[in-house]
Amino acid sequence: MSRLTKFNIILAAVNAVLLIAAGAFIGKTVSLKNEYASDSAKQAWDNDKYTYSQVSVFLPPDNSLDVMGVYSLRKSVEEKLKEGSVTADKDSAGRLWIDCAGGDSSLQLTGTLGSVTAEVTGTYGDYFIFHPEKLMSGSYYTSDDPNIDRIILDRECSWQLFGSMDTVGMPVNIGEKVFYVAGVVESPDSDTDKAAYGSTPRAYMPFESLKAFNDSTVMSYYEACMPNVVKDYAYTVMTEVNPAGENGYVIDQTGRYDLIKLIKGRSEIAESVMIKVKMALPWFENRSRAAELSARLAAEPVPYLLIIPAISLVYALFMLAKLAGMGARAVKSKLDERYQKKISEIYYKKHDKT
Repeated sequence: MSRLTKFNIILAAVNAVLLIAAGAFIGKTVSLKNEYASDSAKQAWDNDKYTYSQVSVFLPPDNSLDVMGVYSLRKSVEEKLKEGSVTADKDSAGRLWIDCAGGDSSLQLTGTLGSVTAEVTGTYGDYFIFHPEKLMSGSYYTSDDPNIDRIILDRECSWQLFGSMDTVGMPVNIGEKVFYVAGVVESPDSDTDKAAYGSTPRAYMPFESLKAFNDSTVMSYYEACMPNVVKDYAYTVMTEVNPAGENGYVIDQTGRYDLIKLIKGRSEIAESVMIKVKMALPWFENRSRAAELSARLAAEPVPYLLIIPAISLVYALFMLAKLAGMGARAVKSKLDERYQKKISEIYYKKHDKT
């Protein structure tokens, strides 16, 4: 076996190992994206005319929102879209974009088995399009629901209040008011999700209902899903209308776990885990940040693992080109030989006749 043959075999084996390793890391990022990507509203609203982007704005306590603040923010977004000539079709009866907002507060909930202190998320707008928690039973309430006496419990909250997850329609007492269970959603199972979610039972109810029990409750995050007519258009709009300015934290949820974006941002891993403004992020964003960090760490080795395979590919293409050139020259030589033979045969035939 020649040295060149041995070299090619070893090179092929090294490339196979490196490609398998790169594939494993890429597979990890894809798995994290499939599990943690927070752009469900974008997936639901993409259409033939527009590709959508989902952007979140997280606000510090002194710049948080109430209902009038959300109305004002919506008006600002509408003006930006109008300036950019981003409009719905004239014959369309649907909305061009959607949004949601939310804030948390603790409440004492009482069911047939007793009381529990729960972390309650007050929702506004199309919250469950943006955050479709997995339903175990029942359904979500919607922004158009005329009944504001609806509440959604997580599994742990439902179990502690009623000893069951089949509790749709059951009454939950909060102070002197009664709310009825619209649905029960899953509680997190993975270690990362549990760390972000916390051990306190959780419930969801319309923001106006929550604020009636605690007047100091505010909405600490706002999210919008709008047409992304050019790169980073939606992100730019939300950055410009962000009521907290530099004190707010804006992130484009769309493409957050895309491999190229993760690789480009590998040098910003340390900065990506830092929040330099005073705010408490909601559990779902802490969950996403933990997953994004894992995805960046998984993506970081990929370019290095592909260096030798890339060089080998260039080498292989060079060798193929060289072999192709040798083959072409051999074919040309053979054709020239046949041509000369043919010429000779014709010459001798003419010579014999004379």
